[in-house]
Amino acid sequence: MKSLRIAFLATRPGKASFRFRVEQMLPMFTAAGHRFEVRFLAGSAWSRFRQYRDLSNFDVVFLQKRLVSRAELYILRRASKRLVYDVDDAVFLNDRGTLDGRRGRRFQIMMHAADHVVCGNKYLADFAGEYTSQVTVVPTCIDTEVFHPRLRPTSSEPTDSKRFTIGWTGSTSTNRYLNELFPILAKFRDQAELKFLSDSETGLDYSTLNGLPVTFVPWSPDVEVRETATFDAGLMPLPDDPWTRGKCGFKALQYMGLGIPAVCSPVGVNCEIITHGETGVLARTPADWEAGLTRLMSTPKLRKRLGQAGRQTVEDHYSLHTQGPRLVEIVEDLIRMRRVA
Repeated sequence: MKSLRIAFLATRPGKASFRFRVEQMLPMFTAAGHRFEVRFLAGSAWSRFRQYRDLSNFDVVFLQKRLVSRAELYILRRASKRLVYDVDDAVFLNDRGTLDGRRGRRFQIMMHAADHVVCGNKYLADFAGEYTSQVTVVPTCIDTEVFHPRLRPTSSEPTDSKRFTIGWTGSTSTNRYLNELFPILAKFRDQAELKFLSDSETGLDYSTLNGLPVTFVPWSPDVEVRETATFDAGLMPLPDDPWTRGKCGFKALQYMGLGIPAVCSPVGVNCEIITHGETGVLARTPADWEAGLTRLMSTPKLRKRLGQAGRQTVEDHYSLHTQGPRLVEIVEDLIRMRRVA
């Protein structure tokens, strides 16, 4: 296939959805001989209209996650020869996790307007599929050379003088999910510690930890992998609601890529990523969380087995080198189909 020109449109460079669903994929497009530009959308609609003016010079426009108004989508669609829309969250819901009228309408017209829709999981694809048949699931994936078990400290194994490190990585918007686990984690205060990465400590209630040692590490791309690699077990607690069912399980994949056993709520795609007791631990009730962590703390062989199996799962199904070429192929197929038509 001839070299394509592709415009990637996203909201901001530091956003996880851009970093892992666009930025890390770009070398795959280069390797396939394609050229691209990344553009971050301006704050005002009028400024974005100016950004759209020369999109007709590109073969494909790839819009990541942003839902725009009907009028703006009309301009964007007219300027784009081929339009791909990528989504990795339930953007059609409001902050309370219920269907939002305005967002729902914007999502629906986006589904009709896009030539192809790329979804991070089946839950999102099923919702998108109500409005378009041109849907493909491409999971949010891990660069298995960046997230690799060899990056774990050789002295990370807990001993009599080293506490078991229970870890979590997230953001201010998800900090509150940890609070439900704090009374459970407090039971391990004599032999464990909690380390978590986030952009702030907002929303956390340490009062129920009952003396469990806590280390807060301000999140940044520079420390993300290094600090996560120090975990002995990684947590991903989630309430079960429409919003969380749209999540793409990225925390779990980060832990698993590093060979760290993941302990996760059985919500949404987590149930596809993890087979309980084989590639990780699924915990629904407080008793499940306590039992799962107790077993991991007391059984080094189990930690090793789950860590290795989790890593293999990522390599087979959720790695950049598995999913990146699929995304390139989706974009190329749009051009092939147009020529056939």
